[in-house]
Amino acid sequence: MSPAAEIQLIALRELRRSVRSVKGIILGVLTLLGAIVTSLVCVWIEGDDRAKAGVGSTAAYIDLKRQALEKATGDASFASYAATIPSSLLIFLKITIWLGPLLIALLGFDIISGETQHRSVRFWTVRSRRASYFTGKLVGLWALVGLITLVLDLIAGGVATARGYVTVGQLFTWGLRFWLVAFVIAGAWAAVATFISSLFKTPILSLLTTFATFFVMWLFGLGGFIARIREGLASGVMKDMSWYEYLYPNAYDTMMLAPHAGRVALAHGILLGFVLALTAAGALVFARRDV
Repeated sequence: MSPAAEIQLIALRELRRSVRSVKGIILGVLTLLGAIVTSLVCVWIEGDDRAKAGVGSTAAYIDLKRQALEKATGDASFASYAATIPSSLLIFLKITIWLGPLLIALLGFDIISGETQHRSVRFWTVRSRRASYFTGKLVGLWALVGLITLVLDLIAGGVATARGYVTVGQLFTWGLRFWLVAFVIAGAWAAVATFISSLFKTPILSLLTTFATFFVMWLFGLGGFIARIREGLASGVMKDMSWYEYLYPNAYDTMMLAPHAGRVALAHGILLGFVLALTAAGALVFARRDV
């Protein structure tokens, strides 16, 4: 059997196992309920902004945002581009990206450590390459999170469309782009979670280490953001991200929504490179482990 076939088989098995498990069902229900509430909140926030601005039509609201952005940035072309981004969907994207690591940690902490603990991993490692096993587990987790994110985006988009804040065309264009942003970022978090899970035989140790690692990465992003805000307030010019902020996957969302194709491609390339590097490292470490 080819490595690609092995990866596909293991990834599909991981998807079925996660969807049918009690943990997966509980997390799925809670996530869907949270998405509905969050969608309503995001739509309410945009409606409140429109009311405060005193505009009724979407065109007037976009023009008002464009004027405010142009005044703040001094870049007319960027202001025209950014003003067209649906506010409610953008807020939902930010919340989804922020909570994504928590969902991935809960879904993926025992993705390999659970089977290592009960020795069921031996069933697969004698029938497939260890690199294929590790990669299949990662792909399965990534695909599961991508599917969940797609459902959440459809809920948020449906609520915003029903309210009249997003057109059907915007739902397909911006909605698809927002999903892709969340999906690629989720891949980086899934790679970290899978790598950590492969290092332990006890799921609770894997869970604690995953949470600790995610928290440290969040501190990198938070520290850089606060430093840039302070410098921006002092100088009036917001500087680019510091080198350590690039260690925080969520920090790439702005780059991935930029109007310049080169900047978008760079962000995607860095994150996918991050996934590939961790996949190679994880497969190498797992291949040397005694399971």
